Amino acid sequence: MNETEEIRKACEALRSSINATFDRLFLILDEKERGETEVLPTPTEYVYPLTADTSIFIGKKPIAVLFGEERVEANNWRKVFAAVLSRCNTDAECHEMLMYLRNKAGGQVRVFLSDNPDGMRRPLRVDEDMYAETHYGSATLMHILVNRILAPAHFDCSNISIVIKPE
Repeated sequence: MNETEEIRKACEALRSSINATFDRLFLILDEKERGETEVLPTPTEYVYPLTADTSIFIGKKPIAVLFGEERVEANNWRKVFAAVLSRCNTDAECHEMLMYLRNKAGGQVRVFLSDNPDGMRRPLRVDEDMYAETHYGSATLMHILVNRILAPAHFDCSNISIVIKPE
């Protein structure tokens, strides 16, 4: 899947979420106008594609990661990061790319992937001789995962979504 298709898919998922929210609000307003007191149930979760703009994750609490229909529980951003990176690492070609990226992909202060945890503030062991830095906020952590690790590893994340708890 190319970048344009990924952007279109992310845009459509966001539009669907926004439309569902406004549809619910219109139903509530219609019921109030008719004098009905029954309130529609509040959604228990929202689903966003992993490739969505990471700013939507700020202040949100994850519940799980969806790999297609498979649901993996992840109640914090570090667990989301670990679940997705672990899935990437199980693919032989992606594993080789991740191994190549160790000690190369990094920010101004710390590397994102390393062959050892030295110098990392919150290392996550991904595999033997592979550690990832996870000491970032939700938006930064997801940006690093998708754009700085998964994209160079050529991992297809088009079928991965994050389940978010409603506010």
